[in-house]
Amino acid sequence: MRYLAIVTMALLLAAAILLIIRFRREQQKELYRMEALRDTKLYKDLQPLLQRAASRDLDQVRVERGRVIITQVYPAGTLGVFELCQSGHYQMSRTRTRVLSEVIAEDLDILQDGGKYSFARRRVIRANGSVDHSYTFTIRTAYKDSVIRAHERFRATI
Repeated sequence: MRYLAIVTMALLLAAAILLIIRFRREQQKELYRMEALRDTKLYKDLQPLLQRAASRDLDQVRVERGRVIITQVYPAGTLGVFELCQSGHYQMSRTRTRVLSEVIAEDLDILQDGGKYSFARRRVIRANGSVDHSYTFTIRTAYKDSVIRAHERFRATI
């Protein structure tokens, strides 16, 4: 019985070590993908939209295979749509779409604040039956209300 416990503990320890090694490799691959994406023409073409968005109060940032849509809170409406096909790019793969959403979240720091924005991965079922994934950062209601109140106070002082 005692040997069985020792062997079991040794196997569990080995499995834990293997999982840690695999997790670290995946992290390194993800960092490599993010840095590689930053050097692409696609990301350089997307930069002007991200720079405009950095100085605005964002309502939602949605990354899909074929487009990136950024909506602002005030004035309500779309700040910008970056259509890949209109800019001379192909649709992104599922992995590249996810990596792009991570890079955008890194570049627009406020999106990483869990108290202000929520993150969701959504399945999009197309008319032809294919399934795509979109990644969405959406402003939380309490933060959106405070942004709108701040804009109203500012307009009242003018």
